[in-house]
Amino acid sequence: MPHVIIRGNNGRRHEVDFEDAEITIEVFANEQNVEIAIEARDEDRPWQKNRFALVNLQRSAFDKAMADAARKCPSSIKAVE
Repeated sequence: MPHVIIRGNNGRRHEVDFEDAEITIEVFANEQNVEIAIEARDEDRPWQKNRFALVNLQRSAFDKAMADAARKCPSSIKAVE
């Protein structure tokens, strides 16, 4: 069951639970940033109430985390289009 939990600057916890909804994931990258957008495809909700999460990361931190994960995992990471 996909879900996202973040903690804001005020220390409060925010959770997005996608339950069993179909989700879309889009990744946008440039030289400085990587942005990951996750959205539930809720046909029965108004667009203002759609469940989504948007994560914006520094490219260098993302690259380091992916390299660390690749080193820990003996199998290769495969990109699927």
